[in-house]
Amino acid sequence: MQLRIRRAQPSECALTKEWVVENHYLDEGVAISAFVLEFLAGDGELVGAMILGSPHGAGLDGDRILELYRVYFIDGTDRFIESRSLGMMRKFVRTWCPQIKLMLSYSDPSVGHRGTIYEADGWAPFGHTKRESGAGWGRHKGRNRKPRSISSKVRWVRTP
Repeated sequence: MQLRIRRAQPSECALTKEWVVENHYLDEGVAISAFVLEFLAGDGELVGAMILGSPHGAGLDGDRILELYRVYFIDGTDRFIESRSLGMMRKFVRTWCPQIKLMLSYSDPSVGHRGTIYEADGWAPFGHTKRESGAGWGRHKGRNRKPRSISSKVRWVRTP
């Protein structure tokens, strides 16, 4: 059975953010987020979510730029659901955050994420991060940091 998105709405609890962190391939949280969007099927079942917040890059204007930190959808959803949900997310940002003039996200080719969902939604590749290869620690401080591979990411940009 294919699950179709019925609506996107801001999450009103921390459980959705935790659900994304538990299921996303990076397996680590995001320190601060502006908001979490839930994507619900017709029966109200949570089928996906996105975490957005201020951009991590030095010198980026957090009042006008919004970074998409995480995207996660369960298996068994419609084809191209991620790209369609990006459009829903951008509509939400245009409506509720009109000061945002640029969206920013990253894809990780080292794990097979070539940015297909971004390209399908009209995002443009805008260079790569500097790190070429190697291993490092998760960016958040504390006991629960996990060693992980750090590779160059593709930076994607788009207007809301």
